[in-house]
Amino acid sequence: MHSLAHKFQIQLLGDHAISIKISAGLNEGIDQDLLALSQYLKSIHIKGVKDIILAYDNITLIYDILGFDHNPYFFVNQLVENYIADIKNNTIAQTASRLIEVPVCYDLSLGIDLEAATNIANCSVEALIQKHTEHIYTVYCLGFLPGFAYMGDVAKSIQLPRHPQPRTKVLAGSVGIAGKQTGIYPMDSPGGWQIIGRTPLKIFDPIKLSLFSAGDQVKFNAIDLAMFHQLNNQANVY
Repeated sequence: MHSLAHKFQIQLLGDHAISIKISAGLNEGIDQDLLALSQYLKSIHIKGVKDIILAYDNITLIYDILGFDHNPYFFVNQLVENYIADIKNNTIAQTASRLIEVPVCYDLSLGIDLEAATNIANCSVEALIQKHTEHIYTVYCLGFLPGFAYMGDVAKSIQLPRHPQPRTKVLAGSVGIAGKQTGIYPMDSPGGWQIIGRTPLKIFDPIKLSLFSAGDQVKFNAIDLAMFHQLNNQANVY
């Protein structure tokens, strides 16, 4: 990790949030130094900080203005300096990203855009499934819906355009591709991604919250329709 002191930029976002951004701008995926800083900030349990949100090229700290006794700009700047000092002194244990394996059924009855997707990608159904399942994806951020994880990068040969007109309803668990990203709809909702399959996993729960966090690694595993229904009928799949 080189020149970390010049890499992070700190910016106030109103009176309840502050952002730490990487000066190089948006890289491919999540910057590893930023991911490590996010893990460090979460590990020290900062009093008054309600949430720490990692997304692409920035970390946002949401704090309670009534329970936060410090000047947020100088306080966060000091946290970053402490982190850099600890890195130089090798006093921070690196945390490995989680690997989450997700079963997906790519049957045409569930992957409602799969056949059309193969025409766009100019490949067979089997080839598209293989391309989608052979890669390990990084969760870049959560957004759009509670628990919706933007993951990438999808192999260039199977990158697909969004639908010009979104559907009014996409079923929960639907696995889609849009451009170089793939994702899973955590609940029934409108959506314009190309749907190539569905998972029986429950992606979001109001109490347990999201299955995914930014920085997680995700591997899709193909299952048949019978296994999909078996898992889908189980009460506790999350």
